[in-house]
Amino acid sequence: MTLRAASGRSTAENIDDLAEWLMALRGGPGVNRTVVAHCPQPSHGEEPATWFYVEADAAEGVARLRCLGCGHAHPVLDSDEHWTYPPVWACHTCAQSIAEVVHGMHVENGADVIWLAVGVRCVNCGDLSGVTDMVVPPTPVDDFIASL
Repeated sequence: MTLRAASGRSTAENIDDLAEWLMALRGGPGVNRTVVAHCPQPSHGEEPATWFYVEADAAEGVARLRCLGCGHAHPVLDSDEHWTYPPVWACHTCAQSIAEVVHGMHVENGADVIWLAVGVRCVNCGDLSGVTDMVVPPTPVDDFIASL
């Protein structure tokens, strides 16, 4: 894994580095569990798609992932109920809009998720960014992951 910083921006070589970056974030509940986002559509077969266009509004805590492979749009948790029509995320470094996504969770007492952070990695230059976070009602880990 290779995390780097250039001009104040964090970059990484792969999705595992994004998960590591999320776990190192400070200033909120600590991320102690991560899940790589993948498109749930069966059309992808044995190789789930992991590249997305991401729409997110950090102020409102909403996000939606649109699969690059099939176009399926999947809201993150209850984002559709609070949708603000945010723009598609674009990399601050190279302006690319295609990202890999990792969901970082704070699991309290090893049982319930109470907070979610959504991080992205630009597939072009590796730039890392957090796009939104959400406080969630305590939800058992397995149920929460299934809802993503």
